[in-house]
Amino acid sequence: MIEFFVKYVGAMILCLLVLSYILFSGEKEYRLGVSTKTNSYIEGLRIVNKKNGVDAWVISAKRADFTRDETVANLNTVTVDAKKEELILNADSGTYNLTTREIFLKDNITMRIKGSVISAKSLSWDPSRETLTSPDRVQMDGKKFRIEGDGLMATQDQKVKLISNVKATFF
Repeated sequence: MIEFFVKYVGAMILCLLVLSYILFSGEKEYRLGVSTKTNSYIEGLRIVNKKNGVDAWVISAKRADFTRDETVANLNTVTVDAKKEELILNADSGTYNLTTREIFLKDNITMRIKGSVISAKSLSWDPSRETLTSPDRVQMDGKKFRIEGDGLMATQDQKVKLISNVKATFF
């Protein structure tokens, strides 16, 4: 009986030692990764801005990877839907600053607004100034026209300016 008890306790101690070795003998990076805060992400992100109880705009992203300080979300496959303005904007990627609420979009940007399509390489929205800007070439296609130019500045009161090299074609 004592022999059985010694074998049983000995086996338990051996198992605990092996388990401890497996848990704590991994590579240094693994141990540091467990003890420090890592980046986080969300799949299927939706950011909703409500005004008077109604959705003013909704930002959706297939995936959002957050920086270590969790103030910036790197977005993948982005859609912005502003129902009141009848605007739907799509982009391959972008960033959203959770503190300032600024959004920067890039790659294959298309904005559909009231029967027109605007294309650009990059767009940024600054909510403190209520401006939408782009330093790149911007093109707007409508049913009977095309307007293109370098640089864009649009304000909340729907004033839109193309900065330079503006060309308009009417069909």
